[in-house]
Amino acid sequence: MLKNKFIRDLSAMETLEAVITVPIVVTLMLAIVNLGMLVYGQQAVQAAARHGARMGSVAQGGSGASYAFSYASQAISDAALVENPSVTILSPGGPAGSLLNVRVEGEIPNFMAGFVPGLPNPFVVSADSVFRQEGW
Repeated sequence: MLKNKFIRDLSAMETLEAVITVPIVVTLMLAIVNLGMLVYGQQAVQAAARHGARMGSVAQGGSGASYAFSYASQAISDAALVENPSVTILSPGGPAGSLLNVRVEGEIPNFMAGFVPGLPNPFVVSADSVFRQEGW
């Protein structure tokens, strides 16, 4: 009779399983979202660096570096997730055939740093893009 009562009344066991698994599942979901934010931020700085370098390399009648800086700054500011963005012109281009090198850096917030010791807070992402100065 005691065995039948235990088999019929499993609500305590189900509650215990939920107490154990729910925090693990929630932490796993937060880690996946945080990883997605990091990947998005890296893609955003790469796209901004590429866009700035491309626009600077095709600029005619002016400094390609200033065009590259303004276009890269605008592109990275449009990516709302990237905090504290910075744009650096590593090589300014110049005459046709010279290199124009743009670096874009930023920070991605890490809300998992409190749960997992050793993770950087915030994540720092950066990307470089090099184009040849065009001329026609």
